[in-house]
Amino acid sequence: MDELRKQKQDAEAQDFVTQQLEGAKKTVLHRFLTKEARERLATVKAAHPELANQVEMAIFETAQAGAVQGQIDEVQLREILNRATNEKKNFRIIK
Repeated sequence: MDELRKQKQDAEAQDFVTQQLEGAKKTVLHRFLTKEARERLATVKAAHPELANQVEMAIFETAQAGAVQGQIDEVQLREILNRATNEKKNFRIIK
């Protein structure tokens, strides 16, 4: 019984941390992305949620490190998306 309570508390704590991270990520993205870039990211998220999440986390971490200068516009976001998709495509299978 105690173990079930502990598991429930751990799950609730994990949910709380996840919600806090998502809130912080939304705030940073709203601050550093232009309206057009946010719309582009939303479109990408609908089609490729993993890619969008990867790009969101990269922007979030870069902004947290203080490396973002000004706002990221749609053209810059497209460049980021291209780099992220090229990284996935640049693999070789050696037999």
